Amino acid sequence: MPEIARDDRVIHYTCAGFGPGVLLVPGIGSGARLFGTLPRRFARDGFTCAAINPVGLPPSSPQLSKPYDFDAAAKDVLAVAAQLPSPVSLVGTSLGGKVALLAAAQGGAAIATLVMLCSTALQTERSRRVHRMFLQLSATADPNILGECLAPFLFGASFHAARPMVVNSLIRAMQPTQETRQLMHAQALAMASFDGTMAARGCAVQTLCLAGAEDTITLPDEVVATAALLPQARYKILERAGHSLLLESPQAYKEIVDFLRCNQ
Repeated sequence: MPEIARDDRVIHYTCAGFGPGVLLVPGIGSGARLFGTLPRRFARDGFTCAAINPVGLPPSSPQLSKPYDFDAAAKDVLAVAAQLPSPVSLVGTSLGGKVALLAAAQGGAAIATLVMLCSTALQTERSRRVHRMFLQLSATADPNILGECLAPFLFGASFHAARPMVVNSLIRAMQPTQETRQLMHAQALAMASFDGTMAARGCAVQTLCLAGAEDTITLPDEVVATAALLPQARYKILERAGHSLLLESPQAYKEIVDFLRCNQ
């Protein structure tokens, strides 16, 4: 697994394929494993696809300071993006979309396009309560039931109804390590004060914002409001899909690849 050092941080990432760069940025408490075989799928479609393991999750550096720092995480993303062939696109899901937004706003010409999946730059009273839910679950929930607690929110109603065995399998696989829970807790704390409004308004890259119509973590209206802030953004709401958009909706991957190819 390749790695890059930045200051006192070491960031590991996976990498597959040849062609324009795509960097996948995972959501709360997650690393490259979140994306499964997706990097190989991008590779088959002609991209060099990397997926980052954020600082706090092995084999990347341990969490170097107790507070999670969105700005530092964005700089980590830019450091990995610099290792990929141009043009480089960032694809961030949920919290990873916030990190990718900051990286795209800071990166200038280094980042060609941005995709935000079920992610918002804005804070609402409802979203703050969602962050507090993650904060409490990461601190107090039995690891054996964390998947059961989160599953109603991570997947839409249609996916629960159509793929119950898959949902059960995913729940069984959700066995968070101590590092995972610590990172989730630190990230949930940081989200309480996150405001990406200025970054969104200053982000000059072409952006695609995708939402799941059944998402109860990041509401479609929040995604639409984020797209309205971005100078060069469009959005699409995908039916019969919740927060785990790439898993629940085959259309999501097609939308991303079409967008990247149109903007190379």
